[in-house]
Amino acid sequence: MAIRKISIGILVVLAIAGLLAGVWWFVLGGNKLSSTTPKPDDSTTTTDNATAPPADPTKHDYFEVSTAKQMIIYNQQAVELANIAQHGEADADMKKLTDEVIATHGKAAEQYAKWLNEWNESYLSLSDFPREDGHDAYPTNPGMPKVMELDKLTTMTAAEKEKEFLRLLLQLHEGALEYIDMRSGQIQYGEMKSYAANDKAHYERKIQSIKNLQTTKGFN
Repeated sequence: MAIRKISIGILVVLAIAGLLAGVWWFVLGGNKLSSTTPKPDDSTTTTDNATAPPADPTKHDYFEVSTAKQMIIYNQQAVELANIAQHGEADADMKKLTDEVIATHGKAAEQYAKWLNEWNESYLSLSDFPREDGHDAYPTNPGMPKVMELDKLTTMTAAEKEKEFLRLLLQLHEGALEYIDMRSGQIQYGEMKSYAANDKAHYERKIQSIKNLQTTKGFN
C-alpha cells in the first residue's frame, strides 16, 4: 500500500515537472521565434495608389465627358442671364459686364462642346430642356437659376433687373466654382485639366468682382 502511494506521488511529481518544462519551453521558444521572425518592411509595403497606373493626359474618361456636359449648361445659363439683363435700359457698368459674360461664357461653352464632338459624345444644350421647373426639367444644379427667376427678371425695371442679375450671376458663378472644385482632381485629360484650372481662377476673380460691384451700387 505504501509502495503504491509512493508510486502515485512520483507520477504526480513527474507530471507537474513535465508540465512546467513544457511551459518553459513554450515561453523560451516563442520568444526566440518572435525575435527571429523578420518584420514587414514599411518601405516595401505597396498600396493601391502606389500600384495604380499614372494618369494619361492624352486620354479622357467618364469624368471629362460628364464635366464637359455640365459646364456647357453652366456657361449657357450665364449667357442667357446676360441676354435678359441687356434687354431694356442698362447703364455703362451693366453693359460692360453683360458683354463680357456673353463673350467669355459663350466661348467656354463652345470649347467644352468641341471636346465632346472630338470624342463623338452627344450632349444637351440649355435650349434642349423643357422650360419649366421640376424633376427632369430645366437644369437646377447648384447655383443655377430657376425658370421662374429668369422669367421674373424679364419683367423688372432696369434698377431691379440690375440688382437681381448680379445676385443670380453671383449665385451661378459660385455653383460653377463648386462644381469645378469637385471635378478638378478627377480630370486627367491634360487640355481640360489646364482649362479647368484657368476657369476656376476666372470664376474666383469674377465672384469677387461681382461682390465689389454690388457693394459699390449699394445692393448688399
